[in-house]
Amino acid sequence: MKKALVAAIVLLWIAVMPFPLGAQRRGAGGSAVTFAVFVSDPSGAPIPGVKIVLTGAAERTTRTEGGRAVFEGLPTGAYRFRFDRDGFVPLERELTGRGGAPIDVKVTLTPAPPAPEPPPAPVAPPPPPTPHVDAKLVVLDMPAFIERNYVGKTAGKVTPMGCSTGGAATLVQINEPLAEHTHADADEFIYVIAGQGSAKLAGRQEPLGPAVFMMIPRGMPHALVATKKPLVLISTRAGDTCAPQARGL
Repeated sequence: MKKALVAAIVLLWIAVMPFPLGAQRRGAGGSAVTFAVFVSDPSGAPIPGVKIVLTGAAERTTRTEGGRAVFEGLPTGAYRFRFDRDGFVPLERELTGRGGAPIDVKVTLTPAPPAPEPPPAPVAPPPPPTPHVDAKLVVLDMPAFIERNYVGKTAGKVTPMGCSTGGAATLVQINEPLAEHTHADADEFIYVIAGQGSAKLAGRQEPLGPAVFMMIPRGMPHALVATKKPLVLISTRAGDTCAPQARGL
C-alpha cells in the first residue's frame, strides 16, 4: 500500500510538470542575445550613419540612427563589431553575447586627422641672367687687319676681332704647334685664310689650307700644326663668353 502511494505521487508530479527540469535549464541558457549599440564622438554627441558590421556566431550589418542601433535574436557566442564612418577612425570591438537582458555597447569614434596638404609644386629656378654686352658692329678689311697684326717670327698670336653675347671671333696665326686642348663650353668654327698645316682631333688628322672650313664640337680635344708658316685662320667660338683677350685655341 505504501509503495503504491509513492508511485502515484511520482506519476502525478510528472504529469503536472510542463517540461523536464533539464529542459528548463537549457532553455534559460539558450535565450536570444540582444546588443543595444550607442556610437558617439569624443564630446558625447551621437553619430548617425555609422556602418556596423557584426560577425561571429551570427552576421549582421546595419547603420546607426541618431547614434543608436539594435541587434536582436542572436545566438549565444563571441562577436566582433566593426564601426566605420567617413571622417572617423574605424574601430573594432569584441564581445561575448549571452542570453538575458540587452547588452549595452557604447562606442566612441575618434575623428580622423585631416589629410595632409599636397606638397607645393616645385618652383623652377629663375633662368640665369643674360650677360649684357655692349656689342658693336664690326667690319674688317682682313688683309689690312692681318698686316697690322702680323705674327712675324713669334710662336703664335691670337688677335680679337669682335664679340657679342653668343660668342667671339679671333684671328689666329700659328708658327709653332698649338698643343692639344679642349673648349668645354663652346663649339669652335675655323676658316683657314693662308698657310698650310693640319688638325689632329678625334684620333684623325685633317689637312688645313686656304678656304678650308672646320667645325670642332665642344669637348673635343684638338691640336693644330703649321707646315707652311704662318698658318692663318679665323676662329669663332659659339657659346663662349664675350671677353676678348689673347689666349690659345
